[in-house]
Amino acid sequence: MNKKRGVKGGKKITGQQAAEVRRLIKDKMPDQLKLAFGLWTRAAVQQLIEQKYGVVLSVKQVGRYLKSWGYTPQKPIRKAFEQKPEQVKQWLEKEYPAIKKRATKEKGTIYFGDGNRYAKRPSGRQKLCA
Repeated sequence: MNKKRGVKGGKKITGQQAAEVRRLIKDKMPDQLKLAFGLWTRAAVQQLIEQKYGVVLSVKQVGRYLKSWGYTPQKPIRKAFEQKPEQVKQWLEKEYPAIKKRATKEKGTIYFGDGNRYAKRPSGRQKLCA
């Protein structure tokens, strides 16, 4: 029994498909593509590829594609080390009202994120950072 160890020949996407996936990741958010994700994750990319091309890839394979495209896993920051209270106050008083006004005008939703998750309104644990 002479079995070769290592990566098995699995399904792959074409160069053209890879280029389109990269463009979609760069230009769109998953929810804009009717995917049930708020941010791009390996699972979100996996689902995108399966829906768009009918190619079923493992999460590990998707991770390899993402790495070859220059994407790296990001760990969330636990604490805003350089929070600047004056800039936060200015953002809350000047910039946020403009964002809220635009969202209302365009019938949009504002999401607040802390690196781990996103929500329609900030929770007590989330920190606004400048």
